[in-house]
Amino acid sequence: MKKLVKIFVVAAFAIGFGVTAQAQNRAADMSASATVFDAISVEKATDLNFGQVMKGAKKYISPGGTAFSSDNSGVSTAGIQAGSFKVFAGAGSSVTLSFNNLTELANGDAKMPIIFNEDQGGTAVTSIGYGTEASSLTKLNVATSNPITFPTSTVDGKNGTYVYVGATVNAAADQESGSYSGTLTLTATYN
Repeated sequence: MKKLVKIFVVAAFAIGFGVTAQAQNRAADMSASATVFDAISVEKATDLNFGQVMKGAKKYISPGGTAFSSDNSGVSTAGIQAGSFKVFAGAGSSVTLSFNNLTELANGDAKMPIIFNEDQGGTAVTSIGYGTEASSLTKLNVATSNPITFPTSTVDGKNGTYVYVGATVNAAADQESGSYSGTLTLTATYN
């Protein structure tokens, strides 16, 4: 009887291996892919400088660097300069340009409003935009993200575009004299 039990155990063990050996294999393939773009970079080209601003006046600097003032006594052009950035990214890629929300320039505790996309008379203008020349800009807005299809133009031998910045400052009649400053930050990210 012991021999018969041993034979059944060995037979059951062999049958188990036989069933396992007859199992079917199943397989599927998938592809792996990647799209390589140039690394995004942003460089400041020039600072935005309003030069001399008269108390009680609004002074506007256009993206092309021209100054206008609500002061009827004339516009000081000493030291004025439009701001600009150079942005580099992959041609044809979807890029979002965004700005911090700069609303005032400061001189210690004293503040002076800075207004983007509005001139000295309060008229809406394109004072921030991108393009190869300041005279033909695609408008950008400081308060929102700005998705663009990155142009194929070259800047400094790489695929890039300029972002030009103009703005208006509004000096109150009792504005404290002194030098005012603030920081406008442009961030570029692939979508």
